[in-house]
Amino acid sequence: MRIALAIAGPYPALRGSQVLVRHLTSGLATRGHEIHVVSHGARADERPGLHPGRLVRDLALILRLWRCVRREAVEIIHAHNYEAAIAGLLVARLTGRPLVYHGHNALAEELPTYFQSRLGRRLASAVGRFLDGQVPCRADYCIAVTEELGELLRWRGVRASDLACLVPTGPPEERHQEPPAGRPSTGLVCYAGNLDRYQNLEALLRSFVRVRQEVPDATLVLVTHVPSDVSLMAPPRLLQGVEVVRARSYGEMRERLASADVAVCPRVERSGFPMKLLNYMAAGKAIVASAASAKGLIDGVTGRVVADSDEEAFGEAIVALLRDPGERERLGLAARQAVESPRAWEDVLDRLEEIYRRVLAPRSGAAPSGWDVGGARRVAGLEAAE
Repeated sequence: MRIALAIAGPYPALRGSQVLVRHLTSGLATRGHEIHVVSHGARADERPGLHPGRLVRDLALILRLWRCVRREAVEIIHAHNYEAAIAGLLVARLTGRPLVYHGHNALAEELPTYFQSRLGRRLASAVGRFLDGQVPCRADYCIAVTEELGELLRWRGVRASDLACLVPTGPPEERHQEPPAGRPSTGLVCYAGNLDRYQNLEALLRSFVRVRQEVPDATLVLVTHVPSDVSLMAPPRLLQGVEVVRARSYGEMRERLASADVAVCPRVERSGFPMKLLNYMAAGKAIVASAASAKGLIDGVTGRVVADSDEEAFGEAIVALLRDPGERERLGLAARQAVESPRAWEDVLDRLEEIYRRVLAPRSGAAPSGWDVGGARRVAGLEAAE
């Protein structure tokens, strides 16, 4: 099949959505599909949030996607997140191609985090709810990264028969990295991801103040891809013992993560899936996560799960792990084992192929299921982001 994977953002990049697109691009290509990634381009300096420059790039994305579909005879548009979904809907209607929408979160949850005033957050929430109810239900098929998002999409009008919940996983070659050999504790706590407001990083910084009171030598490193002129919006008193590291590659991020004692995920947005958790678990790290974002973690078994917004408990969980190397090792090993099933990745690709065949069936007159997967494959190349 010839598939256009559309994402409204820089590509390639170390952000969670882009990492998932990269995984899918590679996995589908190995199965013989022809994949074309259409994005804002390789713009490592693109800032998060709402601003005029992003609108211009979104408009350009529509044109790029339309050209790609026409030039490459694309059969399916697979759009990730809302801006790409809106572009995908326009191009799908113009070209008669089916659209698969891949939802990574609920906009009603994320959009208000970009505003500081109460009025701004209320208006953003209303706009988010409107788009949650208008965009996904117009796609030919929807994919949700969590059951929570799937439930929300059904409530917003997506038919259950047109929805699948596919929990992200990574290809085996990226998961099977040997953890570092035993080493003395460094008191290093690591967060790896973007610095957007929905990540709840200010709460993490407040929790870390409590950690430093108990473990004065503790250090918090925030490993991120964001431009060097983007800084944390936090008072100086919250930045003691905190270092922001700009990783230039996925390998550099993993190297920084490997040196940490504890990895953290403080976000309290429930509908999305923090891709960083897969990196933490594959690295065999002891993890502390807020309940909303602790997807796949079991408290006391594969990590420490803390009630949302309980900053004191979050800090206490970090302190307890910094002081207990045996517990860190036990939780890290269990987390690593939990993501080591090679079959999980193949199951994701199998399900995607089923979805693609389903949305193509009404246009080809073929049956939507029961096909031989191998018969649907084509010899294909891999195109870089436009």
